Parts: sequence; structure tokens; C-alpha cells
Amino acid sequence: MSANIPPVGSAEPERKRDSRLAERLATPKVFIGGLVSAASLWFIIANNSQVRIHLWVTWISARLWVVLLIVFLAGALVGFLGGRRRAKRK
Repeated sequence: MSANIPPVGSAEPERKRDSRLAERLATPKVFIGGLVSAASLWFIIANNSQVRIHLWVTWISARLWVVLLIVFLAGALVGFLGGRRRAKRK
């Protein structure tokens, strides 16, 4: 009857979606981002002494890894938001 019509629930669209995701993740941008993230995390773990930080009016004491992690996450957020804005312009 209808031999050319794939059955309902066919895996074909799923494979296409998976290959597109794999193609997007296999870019130099993602690879370099992963390397920078791994190096940042290693640096954060290696630096765990107590530090004092001057914040305009007050001083705080914290573990250096906590401070580095907060700065890393803030930088990642700025990069993400900046990338989204640039992508919307195109």
C-alpha cells in the first residue's frame, strides 16, 4: 500500500536532530571554551588560601577559590549575554 511512508515514531528525525547537535558541539569555539573552563577550574582548585578583598567601602575575607569561582561565573555570564546580543543582530 504505502511502502514509501515511514512508520509513525520513526527514528529518522531523532538522528537528524542528534547530528545537528553534534555538529554544533564539534566547533573550535566550543572546544576552546571547554579548555578555558577546564583550566579555570584547575586554577581555582589549586588556589585555596584565605584572602582579603577590598570592595570600595568594606573588606571581606574568603577563600581564594570562592572569589575566583564567582569572578569566573560572572565572566561566563557576561560572555553568554554578549553572545546572545550579537546573535540577535544577525
